[in-house]
Amino acid sequence: MKELSRKNESLLRSLYTRHGRKKHDMCVCEGLRCCRELLLSAPDLLEFAVCSETFDRSALDTDFCVVSEENFNSISATVNSQGVLFVAKRPDTSPENKETPSSPFITVLDRIGDPGNFGTIARTLKAAGLKDLWITSGTVDAFSDKAIRSGMSAQFSINIREFNDLPELAVFLRAHGYDSIFRTDPHEGLNCFTEKKLFDKSAVIFGSESGGAGELEGSMPLRIPMPGDYESINVAQAATVIIFEYVRRLYT
Repeated sequence: MKELSRKNESLLRSLYTRHGRKKHDMCVCEGLRCCRELLLSAPDLLEFAVCSETFDRSALDTDFCVVSEENFNSISATVNSQGVLFVAKRPDTSPENKETPSSPFITVLDRIGDPGNFGTIARTLKAAGLKDLWITSGTVDAFSDKAIRSGMSAQFSINIREFNDLPELAVFLRAHGYDSIFRTDPHEGLNCFTEKKLFDKSAVIFGSESGGAGELEGSMPLRIPMPGDYESINVAQAATVIIFEYVRRLYT
């Protein structure tokens, strides 16, 4: 047990901004489940842990900087804090990172701005045993505190890469042998439940519900059949349907 230095407190506060996270290559992981998941999946990324004086420190196997309840609430980003947060190194998300894609298909998010949707998709990928999530500029910061809380720290278990735009991303896809690129479309396209090559070294691009996925030369439109004749569903719902269609095929 030790005190939280002024330097580390200042660093922690700066990580609630995108500029601060980029400058320091760090992020904030808050809440018991999020912190536990980080310790399980990427313990080497942990820089330091902070908890309130009333938090049960036996719940997590690490050393803590202990602060007063009042001080913790002032540095927490949540209204009803659980009294624990970690400061962690931000994983490398550059296109050139050394981890080779291993998934049978790559999930691509194009300009998804909502951290809740992003986190849900990250959790869904982890639950399905998939490792690769590629995103374009304009997508929410994968390691913002809100995205991490929504994803329950699933971000630390998957390989996230960030690209300027879809054409740049497509170059990297094809360089790794992912030649079939599908683009979700609410109105037309191949049926996601019957397309045989959907998960055969491919990529599926998801866009926002309002703007949709951007155009990409050579990509194929893909739709989720909706017998209820509804225009569209939330992007996190759409991603979950398609990701678990992959899981369903594993067992049939």
